[in-house]
Amino acid sequence: MHTDLPDDRVRPGLPASIPAPVQAAGVADLVSYIQHTLGFPPRHSLAAISMTGRNLGAVLRCDWNPGTVRTWADHTAYARQFAGHLARDQRANGCVAVLFRDDDGRQPEEDPTSGSDRLLAAALERELSEAGLPLMELWLVARGRLWHVDCPEPGSCSGHGSPVSWVETSVVNASLIVEGSVVEEEPVGSGLPAAAEDFSVELTWALRNVVEIGCEVGAEDEAEEHEELVYWLEAWERVLAGEGLPEQPTERAILMAGLLLVERRDCLLAAASFTLERALSGAAWIGTLPVEASLAFDAEPREVNGVLYSSVILAASRRSPDWERVAHLKNACTGLLPEAAGPVASALRCLAAWVEWARGRGSAAGRILHECRHEDPDYPLGQLLGEIVDRGMLSGWAARRETAWSATARRTG
Repeated sequence: MHTDLPDDRVRPGLPASIPAPVQAAGVADLVSYIQHTLGFPPRHSLAAISMTGRNLGAVLRCDWNPGTVRTWADHTAYARQFAGHLARDQRANGCVAVLFRDDDGRQPEEDPTSGSDRLLAAALERELSEAGLPLMELWLVARGRLWHVDCPEPGSCSGHGSPVSWVETSVVNASLIVEGSVVEEEPVGSGLPAAAEDFSVELTWALRNVVEIGCEVGAEDEAEEHEELVYWLEAWERVLAGEGLPEQPTERAILMAGLLLVERRDCLLAAASFTLERALSGAAWIGTLPVEASLAFDAEPREVNGVLYSSVILAASRRSPDWERVAHLKNACTGLLPEAAGPVASALRCLAAWVEWARGRGSAAGRILHECRHEDPDYPLGQLLGEIVDRGMLSGWAARRETAWSATARRTG
């Protein structure tokens, strides 16, 4: 499936570790803010910062390939979709945008702005204005320099043609570094380790136990299944609480094997996002896990938690997730993947992809899902998440400042 607007949108909102409001004195500050917000210098991208007065706010980054956007209609469609995403920051009343492009071999001193850039500027001005976010400036980063798109005279636009190295000396860059923010190169590929070529003895044993769950219907078997489920939940809760993965291969295999059961895997997403008690309460309310499992953790089934549970897969709740627990889930998936194979590896990849998408990193999620769909094209969650990412859907949490993944959370995982 193809989309005209693949995305890598990170935390529309101020980094929690940065005193608000943040203001920019020039284009170097703008570029620095984008880089620190994303965590890497973007390439082949259009990035915009929503503004409330002069205060910097939400950051939206989308892939930009002028080779696929040629006509005025193409530019308009791209700009309209871009404006629609940025307009979800309801506090903003304007924006600035920066186009990032690789060098093309010409001399650095030559102004690289093109007719396509100016068409994009015109389309963005119209669509953003209609969305209530008038475009104040559009800049281009290319050939190691900063260029003002559609500048009437080279000398009339402050900073036009200045070196990108100015970003390193900007006030915003210095303040964010002091706050502990780091800009690194964007990873190549999924960033995840390779899965095992075959099932280990421990994983084979654990999977056999999972397959046998539910095969018998006697009261004794139900009690044994309940006991096994509680054990699995307690083991994952220790991981989500930050204790790390267990040392014993058998214990790690048990963590992985349970992911083959969709109800458990989905409960794990909810438990990582909020608390285990809320997740079990919600799962019991909607009937995906037995009430007995919920009551084992003193969590009464409640409708409000059922609604919360149902919102997790699309990261659509108004309640902010616990980003530290979510980071522990991603780290666990990364640590377990070298011992996983087959559908277990697919489950771990999809959980990691979901974390990146929920954070607002659509491109990072897409790279993981590309790997997952290559290895296991029929895995249902991979198909679902792939469609979400391919359509350019923005995580509901990433769209709101109060729920978005902050710079502080980004440094924890």
